[in-house]
Amino acid sequence: MAIMCALKLVAMPAVAAVLAFYVLALPPISAAVVVLFAAMPTGANAYIFSAQYGRLNEAVSGAVALGTVLAAVTLPVIVAFVTVALR
Repeated sequence: MAIMCALKLVAMPAVAAVLAFYVLALPPISAAVVVLFAAMPTGANAYIFSAQYGRLNEAVSGAVALGTVLAAVTLPVIVAFVTVALR
């Protein structure tokens, strides 16, 4: 679960930043929005699908809860990065 949250909250925004700012060369505001969306924690939809199909309910609910708590730490850092990138 920790690896899944780390990939979602750190690796995914990093990959999105490289793609948005350098590979696709999006306008700065658009690239910032892409990075911020990628940095959002796993949503409740993942749990709804998990419950609907009866698979990995505990793991997914834990990942949603842990990801939301950890996002309180990672999101301010990513917002600061995006703010610097926009200057």
